[in-house]
Amino acid sequence: MHIPPLIRPQVHSHPTFDTAIWLLQLRWVAVAGQLLTIAVVYWVLKVQLPWLGLISLIGITATTNLAYFFWLTYLRRDGLQRTDRLPTNQVAAGLMLLDMLVLTGMLLISSGTANPFALFYFVNIAVAGAILTPGWAIGLWFITVAGITLLLTYSWPLFYIDGTLALSDSEAWSIRKAGYLVAFTTCGGVITYFITVLTGELKQRELQLQAAEDDRIRSRQLEALGTLAAGAGHELATPLSTIAVVAKELGRNLEKYEVPPSIKQDVGLIRSELENCRRILEGMRSAAGEAAGERFDCIDIQSFIDEIMVGIRQSNRIQISIADNIRAVKNLLPIQATAQAIRNLVQNALDASQPGAQVQLDAELHASNWRIKIVDRGDGMAPEVLKRTGEPFFTTKEPGRGMGLGLYLTRNVLRRLNGTLSFSSRVGHGTTAEVILPVKNF
Repeated sequence: MHIPPLIRPQVHSHPTFDTAIWLLQLRWVAVAGQLLTIAVVYWVLKVQLPWLGLISLIGITATTNLAYFFWLTYLRRDGLQRTDRLPTNQVAAGLMLLDMLVLTGMLLISSGTANPFALFYFVNIAVAGAILTPGWAIGLWFITVAGITLLLTYSWPLFYIDGTLALSDSEAWSIRKAGYLVAFTTCGGVITYFITVLTGELKQRELQLQAAEDDRIRSRQLEALGTLAAGAGHELATPLSTIAVVAKELGRNLEKYEVPPSIKQDVGLIRSELENCRRILEGMRSAAGEAAGERFDCIDIQSFIDEIMVGIRQSNRIQISIADNIRAVKNLLPIQATAQAIRNLVQNALDASQPGAQVQLDAELHASNWRIKIVDRGDGMAPEVLKRTGEPFFTTKEPGRGMGLGLYLTRNVLRRLNGTLSFSSRVGHGTTAEVILPVKNF
């Protein structure tokens, strides 16, 4: 498992895979820092230390962290994502409890609270409060208080080993001052970084929550609009059907009489517009969920694209590319509704492109999903227009060429299939529509 060098912890009330990786890295840094400190004090400053006990305690941290690494590797291979919660929060809490005990033990045999590195209790408390549940965090705080009480009562002076004074008082005080500077700098740096990260994550979470709330409100509005559209479709279907029948009979009767050609053209126009109304109503009912009643069928990508091409104007302008990795992968779909949804995208790409320009349609398998891309050769969209793409009744087409419902209906159909629709565009460089359709078992 590859672990990036710096992983910022996510702000959650329960440990997640992200925070677990961050804790793993923090413990490796602690092991390296403790070994470096012992080496400098023992070989550079020539201070006698109970190095055997210190190394043994550091070994406990290193051994448990190695086991922790293998456990995280197993979870990663088992499909756990970075933002997912850990299957249990007791592992992270147990490791932090062990770290508290190890720190207490190291301080106990090296001058107790007089050791400047006792400041690192605050680092452990801060980390516990951020990544553990409140109960565990409070429990570790109580254990820390108990550890401090023990150190205030019992400790092995650092500069008196085996009853022999290793350093003079002035030398001990100079080294202790240097130790405090190093400990304070290190501890303060870790806490400052950690709090800065937490503040940033909190702001990011607030933005995400606000965006989720906006999406929820928007989704409810679109559902209400879909229900309204379905109701309007039902109400208008009967009178429009009657008009269609009358227009058809009128056209037949006019064949028997001498009438101006303009009248026949008007009748033909009425029938043509009625057909447009019928398609619009079918789309509105589909958006409201009536298409969910369509039977799901198994289909391969080639047959699905053939279905999309049915009814496309100027289909000779479409260049189709199907990757080899998707040809044998079938999907279970409501074929008519899904094909119509993507047909809207293809037709929009043709309309947006310059006359005679080609439109590219690519299909491939990506992460067990069908990924279909439609690339036009149009003028592209400005960011403010791209942001509104898919809003009902929003269109950039000329009046009379569209109602702004096509993309809204397409997005609605794809959402019901747990699919997604996204756009990327630059002014002067065309637009790319990307459809992701999960492959369903059958």
